Amino acid sequence: MKLLLLSSPVVQLDFDRIARVPNLGLASLAAHVDDLCTVHVADIHGLKNHREYVKKIVNGYDLVGLTAMSFQYQEALALAKIAKLSGAETVFGGYHPTLAAEEIGKSGDAALIDFIVRGEGEATFRELVQAKLAGKSPRGILGLSYHEGEGIGKGMVHNPPRPLLKVEEIRMPKRDARLLTRGFYSFDVPIDCVETSRGCTQGCKFCSINLMYGRRFRRFSIERVIEDILDAEAHGAGSIFFPDDNITLDPKRLERLCQAIIDANLTHLRYKTQASASGIASSKQLVDKMGEAGFDGVFLGVESINKRNLEFLGKGKMSNDAEKAVQNLQDNNIIDSTGLIGGNHDDDEEDLGLHANLRTRHLSEEEVQFITWQMNARYYDYEWLRYNKVKRLYPRWFASEIRRLAPFYARRKLELALGRRTARDFFQEDLASGELCKGVT
Repeated sequence: MKLLLLSSPVVQLDFDRIARVPNLGLASLAAHVDDLCTVHVADIHGLKNHREYVKKIVNGYDLVGLTAMSFQYQEALALAKIAKLSGAETVFGGYHPTLAAEEIGKSGDAALIDFIVRGEGEATFRELVQAKLAGKSPRGILGLSYHEGEGIGKGMVHNPPRPLLKVEEIRMPKRDARLLTRGFYSFDVPIDCVETSRGCTQGCKFCSINLMYGRRFRRFSIERVIEDILDAEAHGAGSIFFPDDNITLDPKRLERLCQAIIDANLTHLRYKTQASASGIASSKQLVDKMGEAGFDGVFLGVESINKRNLEFLGKGKMSNDAEKAVQNLQDNNIIDSTGLIGGNHDDDEEDLGLHANLRTRHLSEEEVQFITWQMNARYYDYEWLRYNKVKRLYPRWFASEIRRLAPFYARRKLELALGRRTARDFFQEDLASGELCKGVT
């Protein structure tokens, strides 16, 4: 039996210029079935023509797995069609298929989907493969949705959910299963992912993590994390991204991990993570230790500087923490980037962040996006150019971006000055390309 696991090719192009990261979840799934069958992982989000690549390699595989968030789901269906035409069965997993399994199972999409692995997938996926190899029914496999008999068109059967796994039973990711090993980077350094924990106990209203894992926080042993970092480095990584749902939920543990990195002489690698502003603000000692361990980038979930919105989102006093968190990172020469949520019900032009995809009570969808598009260019001004740390930590990457963007903005300024184009023209151009961080000054 041969399995092919495909990452989603749909990405945010603006982010993709800064970092392109291989899919850790698929490598973890591969680790849980590689003793049963042949399994390959294809991180196709770096390819220019991913559909042609999939058509070229898919023949001969018995089962093709696809993962998708909501904005990636439609392309996953297109790839599933390619897989079905090759004679393979398909299995979907990830946030969107998990949370929309009932709806998907009743829709026409189900004709392209043989199985849905809901929630944490390692054990469910392994049991599905075992059942296929033994010629048994998938009935009774917890966390699985499937068609029963000739049930396509009649709705999928949804087995009961699977309890969360014990982290000590989760195998190390199988990086050797990857078919594509080049083209993954953070700035200009090869990157890989290592997880140190799963889940979050907080209940932010906008977040789907609780629906996947419940309000639970499970920690991998620090020894396992160090072993995984070493494996990622052995596979070519010079930078490590920790994709934990909330790595700073236990600040003392993160501090111990940083010390373990130091003790293992792994500070030559460059570490990045996503973190809550409250966690980073809670301890300057923690952030000092992160800087000593080799962290050079943190994505902060600030969400909003508007206290009304923070209350609505369930983020409490986050606005009181954001400034302190940024200062702690700045003091340690760590690149800080912030996530802001635009499009809350009562937002007007003064409240918006840098990206938006929802209308508010005061602004249409296009007005929200147009305003945030304009904000991008205003944010990346000469003051930003003067103080930002990227140019010091990644000078070659920064220089290449300046060479790319300087003539681009010069042309736009000239066309505006001559009256050949309007700001709205450029907005529609960027909207069509998917690169919405350009704007026009």
